[in-house]
Amino acid sequence: MTPEIGQAQALVVRQTINRLEETYSDFIQEKGFDRIPEFFREHLYSPPNKNQRDAALENLYEKLKSVTGPEMTQNIHNLIVLIQLTDELDAAAAKKLMEGPLKGKSADEIAEASITTEQLNHCIGQAGWWEDRHRQVDMIGDTLKFFFTLSKLPLVKLVMAPIRVAASLVGAGELVDTMETGYQISRNIKDMKPFVDAFSEREKALLERLQKEYS
Repeated sequence: MTPEIGQAQALVVRQTINRLEETYSDFIQEKGFDRIPEFFREHLYSPPNKNQRDAALENLYEKLKSVTGPEMTQNIHNLIVLIQLTDELDAAAAKKLMEGPLKGKSADEIAEASITTEQLNHCIGQAGWWEDRHRQVDMIGDTLKFFFTLSKLPLVKLVMAPIRVAASLVGAGELVDTMETGYQISRNIKDMKPFVDAFSEREKALLERLQKEYS
């Protein structure tokens, strides 16, 4: 990935978060849901030490098979796949930005640039990947429901202990931080279902509108 594409992808992420904060402002005003943008921004889309974390993900999955049950292992694997898919979709939109409004700009210029939600949607529409984008929406919903269920376990710290040990052995501590942030946020939410349902409905409506417009 070139520095220009890297900066363009970061710009896609920033505007995606801005769009999500606007789209779900009715939920974000409520206690518990107010930390959802933080999770998207700092853990799903642009976490710290992202390259290090991503490089260790598959090794962690193999290691977890021996320390967690099949359901937990599958949920963690789904999170890994979601992270990788999100990265691919953001990169695809970023490349379209480089062909359009960011064409010819240097990495430094892109770092200082901004785009509108309309421009972001235009690049998503041009990039396509419709099946994967619908799958991403479903996977985000499943991941939020997983974190919510995890947050209600009375012995969640004991559940997480062997996972953290396994992660430390393969250098994937960042993924565990993502999980812990997810269930800590969920602790303050009484019912995750209304948000997950709204997220699925609104995101898929947007995708269907863009697919009709750009197909």
